[in-house]
Amino acid sequence: MAVVAAPVVPTRALVRDSEGGYGIPPPPAIAPYGSPGPYVYDAGSAMQVPAVSRAVQLYSGLVKQMPIDVYQGYTRVAPTPRFIRRPDPTNAGSWYVQVSVEDYLLSGNTVSYVTRRGYDGWPLAVQWLPITWVSILWEPPVPGASRVRYFYLGQELDPVNVIHVKRGADRMFPVRGVGVVEEHLSTLDRVAMEEEYERGALSGGAVPSVAVITPQPEITNDVAEEAKDAWLAKFSGPQREPVILPNGTQVIPLAWSPTDTQLSEARRQSLQDVANMFNLDGYWLGSPVSGMTYRTAGPQYQQVLRTSLEPVLADFEDVWSDAWLPYGTDARFRRSQLLREDLATAAQAAQLLYGAGIMALPEARVEVGLPPDMPGAIGAGADMAQPAAPADPNETMPGPGETGGEQV
Repeated sequence: MAVVAAPVVPTRALVRDSEGGYGIPPPPAIAPYGSPGPYVYDAGSAMQVPAVSRAVQLYSGLVKQMPIDVYQGYTRVAPTPRFIRRPDPTNAGSWYVQVSVEDYLLSGNTVSYVTRRGYDGWPLAVQWLPITWVSILWEPPVPGASRVRYFYLGQELDPVNVIHVKRGADRMFPVRGVGVVEEHLSTLDRVAMEEEYERGALSGGAVPSVAVITPQPEITNDVAEEAKDAWLAKFSGPQREPVILPNGTQVIPLAWSPTDTQLSEARRQSLQDVANMFNLDGYWLGSPVSGMTYRTAGPQYQQVLRTSLEPVLADFEDVWSDAWLPYGTDARFRRSQLLREDLATAAQAAQLLYGAGIMALPEARVEVGLPPDMPGAIGAGADMAQPAAPADPNETMPGPGETGGEQV
């Protein structure tokens, strides 16, 4: 049976949100994700929500402080190559990791471009490309015959030098990933709408601070306004003075309406919603969580590493290792940076591991944050037979060739 090739139908889409921006996005009618609103419509507007900004900073901040090591099998390559420590020579390595993680979370894609290669063909420098300026041309979109082309501000890029890390896959356009913002546009817009409503209630819908009810059943507007002006003139400043009112006058302090007082509860629920979007425990975003009072920091970092950071690290390690290093060599983030305990706990663990023969002394010293070798340390090349200290402070130690004696 003859196989008829499918017609070439170029399809262009952004590597970021499906709504608006540079390039030609997929039709909104077939987009399987939330629809944009007036407050949150892309990754940039979503970052104006404090909980979203906190979640993104948590991810990028934790990942950027983990150094990247190179391993061949189980053996760590030391020292770490300069390119791995600083892939973009014009910017800090931590900055490069931070912006890459931010694009990955918000827009679902991170794109870098190799700007320099060595004589062996492996990269010596890469450049991070802002994801809002990158678009994809996919032709034809059929299995086994697809061709992906990348464009940066309209200029086509060499696909050999493109390093693309995707978060999942858009089911309508599988060559790009899907960001957290795109998946939850409607919910994030609702969170921003609550914040805007609260802002309007504070600025334009405030209630009087106090209500004064006079003893007489009827009072003219002129008398009421004159009494109000006298009250403000007397009590508008920081001073506190006594007031004398007619018998039967009632002074009732006023507060928020019952509807507006629910804003605090809605904000707490929104914090938990954003935490769920980013696969985080609500504890990290300030949402009240029961049973967290007496938990130490160590288990918390271990939990966020395993449940939240590991899926992100796995994508970056796999793609970057394949693009940066030869086969059999991997780039790995150093997880121990987050799992490090306080000095007392780390010293106790290092002592147990060293005593059991699992760790050598230099390894145990590194585990507690000390240099692996220190002159004069027992077991680090120094003579273990050290002379004993004198019991009497007035007694002198025997010199070379002497048998001892008393001080005269």
